Amino acid sequence: MSRRYGDRLRRSLVALLLLATAVLTGALARPVPALAAPVFKAPFPCGQRWTYSHHSAEVRQALDFVRADGGTTGGTPQVASAAGVARRYSQPSGAGNYVVIDHGGGWTTYYFHLSSYSVPDGAYVQQGQQIGVTGSTGNSSGPHVHYEQLLNGVGQPIVINGVSLAPYPGQYQQRFLVSDNCGGSTTGGRYLAGSPTDFTGDGRDDVVAFTQGATNDVYVSSSTGSAFAGTSVKWHDFFGLNGETLLSGDFDGDGRDDIVTFTHGSLADVYVALSTGTAFAGATRWHDWFAPNAEVAAVGDVNGDGKDDIVAFTHDAAGDVYVALSTGSSFAGTAVKWHEYFSIAGEYPALGDVDGDGKADLITFTQGPATASDVIVALSTGSSFGASQKWHDLFAVGAEQPRVGDVNGDGKDDIVTFTCNADADVYAAISTGTAFTGTTVKWNDFFCLTGEFPYLADVDGDGRDDIVVFTKGNLNDVYVGLSTGTSFGPGVKWHDFFGLNGETTL
Repeated sequence: MSRRYGDRLRRSLVALLLLATAVLTGALARPVPALAAPVFKAPFPCGQRWTYSHHSAEVRQALDFVRADGGTTGGTPQVASAAGVARRYSQPSGAGNYVVIDHGGGWTTYYFHLSSYSVPDGAYVQQGQQIGVTGSTGNSSGPHVHYEQLLNGVGQPIVINGVSLAPYPGQYQQRFLVSDNCGGSTTGGRYLAGSPTDFTGDGRDDVVAFTQGATNDVYVSSSTGSAFAGTSVKWHDFFGLNGETLLSGDFDGDGRDDIVTFTHGSLADVYVALSTGTAFAGATRWHDWFAPNAEVAAVGDVNGDGKDDIVAFTHDAAGDVYVALSTGSSFAGTAVKWHEYFSIAGEYPALGDVDGDGKADLITFTQGPATASDVIVALSTGSSFGASQKWHDLFAVGAEQPRVGDVNGDGKDDIVTFTCNADADVYAAISTGTAFTGTTVKWNDFFCLTGEFPYLADVDGDGRDDIVVFTKGNLNDVYVGLSTGTSFGPGVKWHDFFGLNGETTL
């Protein structure tokens, strides 16, 4: 029985309120998805104190929140109360600009009246990650957070940290909530399209989990070629604080991938911890001003010297791209602009060596509807990025999750998109060196459900990138589909407890 068939069968059984366990030959099937609610946290930033109320006209047991700690409600970030896939909507006569996050298992949360969005449509967001800015758009009498929790489309009493806020007060300043939602990014953009993860240097990519939150630990599970070994193998005990962007790359060119964190904000520091092959050494500052505030950070060897460099997309109307090159012990350059208009707000930026010349190039997925889901590339010259060129005109539509990697092993990076919904399809378009070919070429027909986090990595060391998914939720499994060069094999469980909710996984 294939994983695809087994999972679809189990969804039917769940619908009939039955539980089933299937025994597979040659592959482990995913258990029935649990319907328990995520551990929801407050929809506003860590440490803030807000008051809340409910009035009779409110729909679906919603709550309205305003600040009660002296801060200004309007302009305050709204953050994801649990991890999931965020979708953007607008209803000028009612909810205004709003975001819906699908957490899986039938659970969704709604965030109304945003003044602006902070994530692209369809982005996977971590718990605590900024998704928008509090405003008063639509039918609203003033800035506030309108927040809902729904199960299968039906409003539920709001529960935070497992405790119900019902019965609701009818006015503000009667009941209060202090946020402990400290587990995500509230500053820098986090578009995790791909970065290498061979931390041991054995030619096989491993997996890493950054706990952030209160502990800031880093755990690694190394690939054996057929599984990920180790659950509680800590490689660093203080790296990557809340709100930072965490990535990986071989920054000193020794063949082992290291870890990097971008602090963003007003400091905009960049710290690196080099791999020894069995642990990450102490963190050292490699740059003191890069990717400030909400700029998007990325990693790739843009000059082809064998050492990964860092790239910052301003990701705004200006669309500038800055580069700092690795010297092996630091990143050099602060205001070195390599492109002056690439990947504007709402697009999904990435890096990859798409022409196979050894230098990482720029890629952006416009992520619009089917009529506007282009893939644009700007090739690296080694000292700048060339003119933008359209390499595909229909890929990674809307809410899909794009990734970049060499899936057929020809030395050129290709593009992959995960629908991450009930269909759970995976599509690939192969690089010819001048374009990506294939629009509806499905490489796997059941991989990555709603709320899960997909990635690409060469986990068996055969030179072809495979698909990896972290289930998160209540199971925290890791599944792999190996690449044959023309498709991805069925999902097989390589780890049964790695990458918890709120953690950053690569």
